[in-house]
Amino acid sequence: MEYDVAYTSNQLMEKLELKSREGFRRNYLKHALELNLVCMTIPDKPNSKNQRYIKK
Repeated sequence: MEYDVAYTSNQLMEKLELKSREGFRRNYLKHALELNLVCMTIPDKPNSKNQRYIKK
């Protein structure tokens, strides 16, 4: 990931060459958020279709 570039979950899955959305969320995204490696652009709406993730 590049700094100051917002990525969709699909873009992140492509970068990691993953196909399972649920597996990606459970095994990668959840932990990255907990460790503050990435943050949501719309934190009050985590399920928004416009949600993006940005590197801290």
